[in-house]
Amino acid sequence: IMADSSPPNLLTLILDITIFTWSHRDLARKATDKARASKNKPSAGPATLDDVITSVLALGAAFSCLNRDNVLVVIAATEEEVSVIYPRKGGEGNMEEVVMGGGNSGGECGERVDTGLLNDYVRLGVAELVNRAAERAEKRAQVKLQQEQQQSSLMTTESSSSMVNNNNTQQTAPHKKGAAIASALSLALCTINRFMVNQHAGVSALANTSLFQRKDDEGILALMGGSGSSKQTSQNASKGMLSPRALIIQASPDRTSDYNALMNCAFAANKSEIVIDGCFIPTGMKNDEKSSPYLQQMVDQTKGIYLSVPSGAAQVGGALSEVLMSVFLPPSSIRSEMNLPKLHNVDFRARCFETGESIDVAQICNQCLSIFKERPKEFCPTCGAKVRKKSKKLGSGATKKMKLK
Repeated sequence: IMADSSPPNLLTLILDITIFTWSHRDLARKATDKARASKNKPSAGPATLDDVITSVLALGAAFSCLNRDNVLVVIAATEEEVSVIYPRKGGEGNMEEVVMGGGNSGGECGERVDTGLLNDYVRLGVAELVNRAAERAEKRAQVKLQQEQQQSSLMTTESSSSMVNNNNTQQTAPHKKGAAIASALSLALCTINRFMVNQHAGVSALANTSLFQRKDDEGILALMGGSGSSKQTSQNASKGMLSPRALIIQASPDRTSDYNALMNCAFAANKSEIVIDGCFIPTGMKNDEKSSPYLQQMVDQTKGIYLSVPSGAAQVGGALSEVLMSVFLPPSSIRSEMNLPKLHNVDFRARCFETGESIDVAQICNQCLSIFKERPKEFCPTCGAKVRKKSKKLGSGATKKMKLK
């Protein structure tokens, strides 16, 4: 009855598993638990990575019960790597079987969610990504230590050769903090498109090229203006085709250099009628971020649901599972009938791509349109374009523009 009354859903879940973020939370959790245990009080958070994984598994199991043909894909993101951890490549119920339908669902809507494999693959995939991220962090620390030792030894000598060597010392690229949410969302949109192409609804390079012909008024402004036709959506639903959506569970602060990529993903999702939901899990500590402005903007653009999980008891003892299921489990088709969180005050202020500060007057790169509070000295931190020196003929007003070549 459920399969006939509502179309099956494709949920692509993106999980932030950055080791710096979760190790920081783990230390904070142990400190607060120790202090509260001395007063015979229960834990008050913040949630650990194991708490979030347990809640995600509970959400996945509940999602599989809504419709027998529902499809679930889980993507994990660290600072430098993203990967599909369910279904697992090469394992039982791998991606090809899920996309093409496998043997259980007749090749129509995809492989049914196997809660046993979901538990095993998610925990195994997270462990592998975290271990690789820890190895990269250890290598960076060793390289940094070696460079400091080389610089200290070069500074003790006063010969000209040592000065030359010091100038030619190889510097490591600055490490980006925060999860690679932009890369994970791009992978999620590509994965969703694979399912839709299999159902003759996505964008394929093998499709008729006439579909890509656009009128003059169907450029980027039309792309930003709204999604596809509601008539097409109702037709897809009547045919029993998958209704795609993405859920981003983020704990790290926004990575400012990824803003352009995130907004491009949001515009593409809006055009393809893919709803993006956002869940930010704050620590509740004084100096930590309490929300994600970038996530709010993406959710607002695609008409999804955004929630910043309350700190404290709402993140521990199974409460986080209740929050996720009560807010993000309902499909898009029935959300208008439910009392769900709504975005009222979205922060659309421009932010510096380097510091993350809100700014009114900015320096803008004319190559990648990145925004900076201060003029970069040598090159654009985002695209690497070389900054031209200020021209004396431009006068004092030239300080308000950043010319790149």
